[in-house]
Amino acid sequence: MSSDNAMMPATDGAVHQSLPGRTIARKVARLPERSSAFNDGDRWRRVGDGLARLGLALCALMLGVVLLVVVLSTVWLMVGAEDGNLTQSMSIYTWAGPKASLIAGAVGGVVTAALCYVAWRHGSVLDGPRATRALVLGALVFQVLMILGIQARDTYWGDSWMIRDFVHKAIEGGGVAAAFSGPYGTLFTDARLYFCCYPFQASLFWIMYALRLAFGEYSYMVFQLLSSLATCLGVWALLDLGSNVGVSAGARRILWVLVAMCLPMYWLSAFLYGNAMGCGFALAFLALQARAMRADELRVAFRWLALSFVPLVLALCVKATFVLFAIAAVLAWLVLAVSRKSAWGLAACLSVVLLARSAAGLPFEALRAASGYEFGDALTTLNHLELGLRMGAGEFYVSVDGGAPEFAPGGWSNHANATWFFSGESADIQNEIAAGEIAADVTEFVSDPSYAARFFSVKLATEWADPTYQSLYYLSMCGIPGGGRLNLGDASKPLGAISSWLTYLLDGYQTVEFAAAFGYVAWACRRWGRGSEGKEVAGVPAADPAGGVGSSAGARRHDVAPTPDVCVGGGSVTCATLLIAATFFTGFGCYLLWEAKAVYVLPFAIVVLPLAAEGLEQALQWAKSAIGGERSI
Repeated sequence: MSSDNAMMPATDGAVHQSLPGRTIARKVARLPERSSAFNDGDRWRRVGDGLARLGLALCALMLGVVLLVVVLSTVWLMVGAEDGNLTQSMSIYTWAGPKASLIAGAVGGVVTAALCYVAWRHGSVLDGPRATRALVLGALVFQVLMILGIQARDTYWGDSWMIRDFVHKAIEGGGVAAAFSGPYGTLFTDARLYFCCYPFQASLFWIMYALRLAFGEYSYMVFQLLSSLATCLGVWALLDLGSNVGVSAGARRILWVLVAMCLPMYWLSAFLYGNAMGCGFALAFLALQARAMRADELRVAFRWLALSFVPLVLALCVKATFVLFAIAAVLAWLVLAVSRKSAWGLAACLSVVLLARSAAGLPFEALRAASGYEFGDALTTLNHLELGLRMGAGEFYVSVDGGAPEFAPGGWSNHANATWFFSGESADIQNEIAAGEIAADVTEFVSDPSYAARFFSVKLATEWADPTYQSLYYLSMCGIPGGGRLNLGDASKPLGAISSWLTYLLDGYQTVEFAAAFGYVAWACRRWGRGSEGKEVAGVPAADPAGGVGSSAGARRHDVAPTPDVCVGGGSVTCATLLIAATFFTGFGCYLLWEAKAVYVLPFAIVVLPLAAEGLEQALQWAKSAIGGERSI
């Protein structure tokens, strides 16, 4: 028997067959190649980790700004002198002025924190599929009761009544073309001009047109019911995102309470516009994207990515600005593509987004065909963006600490519409004018820093410090049977008094939410890419602790040490955390510059609820450990 074929004992007690010398030589020769692959993958992972930490740091910075705004100020909607009802104008109160509202809001924060603590400590019933179904069903019941109580028969909101009039004209004229047949007038009464300027409103027109034909005077209530169903989808999505952000049962219980208490999300479903529908669909899109990032098989990931197309295209159809959620998903996948050294997820996400963007234009193309009218260029993004950098003139006012009302910084005015009309419906001319005006705005900010500081501090307060995010105002824009609006501004009446007390509660809720989200994202920024002892881990990351796309299996195929892209140390940092952080980062950045409205930032206040739940859970764990003489977070 040759020595090459001898059976030799191993140190572990087992008997192994020795390998021929040539075989050993070949295997040794391949070792440097494996080491090189490992080092190359490790470099990509480090770059990806750096990008992730940068994104989380920027999100933490923005959450810190919002936290500072909501701690130092609060916003109450002014009441109109004529009807005593809510208006879009705002009273901003800071600690330098009347403090009653801020103190009442602090009490609301204590109540919110107490409810979260009870859920964390004793709310085992709030975790699991049954709890999810109960919250979704409860949200639907609450909204249906609200809709039945309002009995909406009309709308007083500008865009809604404009589209209502176009729908009535089309029905009375026997077809959609009748809405475009004249007599012609201004932008707000002429369907040709209106849909040319705002082509994305075509979806709302088709929805209201179909509902009016099918349900007559009850069409507004059916529209609200559809918004409620979309909101319930958003409730499910938030809880699903929470399960992907962390593994703690305590955090899921807290999230259940936070979602249940998010009254502006439910009130918004009464708004006869596309905001609530778009928000629910956009949240569902994120939840499916998070599932794709976490999937442990390629086909499963592609399935979730493909399914995410449906809610995204619906969100973009009813409200084009929800493209911000899609941009955030692309940014998150970009970071993961670098970390995993694999761009298939990024490519698939981009395909979904581009297809959804194309499909979202179909309602307008259908309206173009039905109208028989050839539209010019729409109001451009750059033209609309400039509105957010100038003093608003006309739609609403702000008063700081009881001072004289003044135009709202970044508030809506007719300026962008006038520029569009002056351009002759030309995108190039609009952009040329808007670019010059933006340059002038920036020059004014740079030359007068005190003006810039006041402009953006007041603008941020009008966006983020309103505890209701204008949802009560839009709810009050519903026309009730017998004429008139639902009055929520008269605090001497039960409905107005309840609205006031709930606003105090929401003021504190808002502060607790952003404080907890800020704390968690700051923690995640430090822990991303590090092990439980705070040391960097090596190797190409997988998707999640449960195993992600291209995770350990893929790592073994490429002879690279498998390591998770999560860091466990009193918690976990997952792809879902990065996805939500990217969404908030995108939304805050956009509306720092865009036209200022609190209702516009509501979806981004809602989307960070899973992060807030994790932050509260960590804070409670820290407090428990500190009281017990041990700190583990």
